[in-house]
Amino acid sequence: MPQQMTQTRVARGQLTVAELVAMPHLGLELAAGAAGLERRVQWTHTSELEDPGPWLEGGELLIVNGFGIPEDGPGQTEYVRRLAQHRLAGVAVSVRAPELTPEMLAVADELGFPVMKIPRQVPFIELSYLVANASERSARDRLARHLRIFETLRLRNAIDSDVPGIYRQLEQISGYRLALISPSGQALLEDWAWVPDVDWGDALQATDLRVVPGGYLVPLFVGDRVTAYLVGIEHDEVSPEGLAALQHVSTLAALDAIEDQRRREAEHRKGGSALLRAMEPGAPHAEVERRLQDAGLVRDTPFRVVAFGRIAHALPETRARDWLADRRIPHAILWQEQLIGMLQCSDEQLSELGSALGVSIGASPTSATVSEIPRLLRQARWSLSLAVEIDAPEVIFTERQLGLARWLNPDARTMERLAEDTLRPVLEHDVAQGSELFHTLAVYFRQHGRMRATAGALFVHEHTLRYRLNRIEQLTGKSLKNMRESFELWLAVEAHALVARDDDE
Repeated sequence: MPQQMTQTRVARGQLTVAELVAMPHLGLELAAGAAGLERRVQWTHTSELEDPGPWLEGGELLIVNGFGIPEDGPGQTEYVRRLAQHRLAGVAVSVRAPELTPEMLAVADELGFPVMKIPRQVPFIELSYLVANASERSARDRLARHLRIFETLRLRNAIDSDVPGIYRQLEQISGYRLALISPSGQALLEDWAWVPDVDWGDALQATDLRVVPGGYLVPLFVGDRVTAYLVGIEHDEVSPEGLAALQHVSTLAALDAIEDQRRREAEHRKGGSALLRAMEPGAPHAEVERRLQDAGLVRDTPFRVVAFGRIAHALPETRARDWLADRRIPHAILWQEQLIGMLQCSDEQLSELGSALGVSIGASPTSATVSEIPRLLRQARWSLSLAVEIDAPEVIFTERQLGLARWLNPDARTMERLAEDTLRPVLEHDVAQGSELFHTLAVYFRQHGRMRATAGALFVHEHTLRYRLNRIEQLTGKSLKNMRESFELWLAVEAHALVARDDDE
């Protein structure tokens, strides 16, 4: 009867670990993991690596001499955990292996991962041939399924293709529940919104394939960046076809990831154009509101205008865009000598964005009036200027600066006249001579009047710094050694940063 059952299983290509153990001529001894005896054996593999899992698809019976098995209990325990994590059918160990420790066998029982001992007289090749013959029809079935996957990929390129229908079909073919997610763990496609309830840990920062509870996480690249992940979780109702099938599915998912990036880029350009229009003097408010709404911002909802610290050009702008888009945060960002934007998000989310990019952010007070965007941008840039005294990246909120901001913000015209009257000779000299007197004065105050620190920040000799400061005193008629006059210059520098006209920046 057992032989007849085995022959039936072989014919169907459904050989299990239990059936291998039941074959008397093999003499396999089950040492642990009885709960996993019904696992199907799709293939065999021989490896003496301590962690062969990354080279396997899942479903293989690993046959080893045991050279890669550690001799100590903790090492053997980790060895078994790794094999089980990669969803192998089990492991068959020769008599040459180190003695299997009670700790290892206990973990195998806990995981339901079959561990078998091979008698000395049974050659590995006999066990491999037996499994190969039993798997012949299964291999043909798998090939047919893979061809069906490629046929589904062809359908995806059709106009008005049914994306949810295609993914449902791929789930039935591959044997995995499928999810396409962003690096923040959100569903990438609105029409395919399922996301598994999994603790991702640091997996969503991976650039290579990862094993996750119940399945795999496959990174999808657009250019040299990972912009999405394909998740495959073993299906309860359909037998999984292994990692190869899932990698074929990732070909389709990569197309959707590319399409998603194109959509984000189009929305990004639309939002940047609307923000640029909002900063133009005399731009009609109704038009600006309409364009911002078209870009995804919500009307009559408070927003902040922000200015980002020193970052490189393209990549961090794309990272900021993707970070916001992943979290469905309405935004419009624009590179204009620096990265600026208007965001409808919480203060906590803004702080998380700064940490993710590793930059400081100056944030204006909240507002729901688009006509205030130019003024709010000046406040954001002024707030960002305060971040230079902070070592770690931080978000500087204008309204939380209890000193200078509350004195200066109410009367912008007065500040503007103060800055113009006091600093005009210095600014005109910089334009005419190509000098950097205003920047020197700003850094001097930022360094609290410390000569050595200021010279170091400017990368000039202290003699050069003294010459520049003397020239500033000559041009303005004010002494930096006089507290009242020095304070007036400092106030003018701060006011200029806050109210400087956009066309002068």
